[in-house]
Amino acid sequence: MKALRPLSNTREKIVGLAQNYIQGIGYHSFNYRQIAADLSIKNASIHHYFPAKDDLGLAVIEQAKADFAAATESWASKSPTARVEALLGIYRHYLEDGRKLCIVGSFGACYQDISPALQKAIDSHVEQIATWLTATFAEGLRTGEFKFAGTAEAMTSGWTSTLVGSLSIGRTHGAKHFEQALDYLRQSIR
Repeated sequence: MKALRPLSNTREKIVGLAQNYIQGIGYHSFNYRQIAADLSIKNASIHHYFPAKDDLGLAVIEQAKADFAAATESWASKSPTARVEALLGIYRHYLEDGRKLCIVGSFGACYQDISPALQKAIDSHVEQIATWLTATFAEGLRTGEFKFAGTAEAMTSGWTSTLVGSLSIGRTHGAKHFEQALDYLRQSIR
């Protein structure tokens, strides 16, 4: 998720660059040397903040969770339609910003190869997103703004799966396919 404020210190810059690498090339494909070069610092400086790569991965997930919480809080007074459009806008930003995957998709792609601590953290982020989306869908159904068969929970499962997948398809087949997936999601609640 896009940072909501400028990165002001070395730790924040390390986390921001790590997130960029994780979303762009994957968790297992980036290393501390890349971040050190970007910041013109030594690897040891990164190890000072994050002794192990998992520590940095956890910080990236925690930052993504904090960014999502701040974003959804800023959308709280909007209609359910406006809130889901804002969410779609975040995913569009990922595609437009170098065809990146979201944090869920990035860690999901290597889920079986990451530590239990990282698995638990990404599971928590998925639950955070699902809880918010389910509440938004339930409100939209209650007010008549959304119309769909089934439960808000089932719609959330479809949306979260499609959002993660839409970035992969957008990455490989271009923005047209990504936008078609978003249009499909919009139609699913009308």
